[in-house]
Amino acid sequence: MEFPFDVDALLPERITVLDQHLRPPARRPGTTTPARVDLQQQIMTIVDELGKASAKAQHLPAPITSAARMQSNRHVIYVLKDTSARPAGKGSIIGFLKVGYKKLFVLDDREAHNEVEPLCILDFYIHESLQRHGHGRELFQHMLQKERVEPHQLAIDRPSQKLLKFLNKHYNLETTVPQVNNFVIFEGFFAHQHRPPAPSLRATRLSRAAAADPTPTAPARKLPPKRAEGDIKPYSSSDREFLKVAVEPPWPLNRAPRRATPPAHPPPRSSSLGNSPERGPLRPFVPEQELLRSLRLCPPHPTARLLLATDPGGSPAQRRRTSSLPRSDESRY
Repeated sequence: MEFPFDVDALLPERITVLDQHLRPPARRPGTTTPARVDLQQQIMTIVDELGKASAKAQHLPAPITSAARMQSNRHVIYVLKDTSARPAGKGSIIGFLKVGYKKLFVLDDREAHNEVEPLCILDFYIHESLQRHGHGRELFQHMLQKERVEPHQLAIDRPSQKLLKFLNKHYNLETTVPQVNNFVIFEGFFAHQHRPPAPSLRATRLSRAAAADPTPTAPARKLPPKRAEGDIKPYSSSDREFLKVAVEPPWPLNRAPRRATPPAHPPPRSSSLGNSPERGPLRPFVPEQELLRSLRLCPPHPTARLLLATDPGGSPAQRRRTSSLPRSDESRY
């Protein structure tokens, strides 16, 4: 794939590794850089054109590799250039391989869910005119050595039939583990996943604090020995002695309600029809003479004089005693 600028001067190595910053690699000593040329813009153009060619080869509706996607994700792209042919003295690009770590939920051979973060093959493209020349294996092997991974430890995002045949031919990856997502993993993927569980961070801190603290811990509390079954006496009086002590509730709960004693002889009910209410006994009637006798013992009061004046049946002696009061007292009333 040719470009209108000098690819050989932009990418000095045969395989160049580009990260999300898309910065031009360090140049070889003794080489000169053209003045006023935006090298990063040229790298972004290479990435965009490679992404379009890969999407067209895989019949995708839109490219999955672009300079904008590279800058927004922590992916790495391996670019392979052609050093043998130099059309017009500018060089050309053979293909690229994009990888990146992703957190996935995958199923193992027992259909159990596992949360892993493997290195994933995200995009792989070799120009159609240069396929079956060993360029793909050269690029893929360089990536494995650089990332220090094995082929069966990789997860491939929506691989094409050409890529599956490529992995089967060069790395004997044939048996896949069925998944519910678009990623494909091969047998042996979980071989390096079965490790003893690491202790939690909290347990590690507690163990370190216990080792650093010289304060002795409190001795363990010794429990009384268990009695034999023959000595156990359920419902024994000694064990239930506390039940005999009556605990008096606090005031006012300790005051029992007073019950009204029923009368010995209930009053007769009214003989009238209906359910008329029963009335209690009335107060005893005080005769008029006893009332007047009690009034004589009290100081004179207008009420007493009025009763004597209006009483026609009063005795003459009572009248005389009443009329014998001093005039000075009468004048006051």
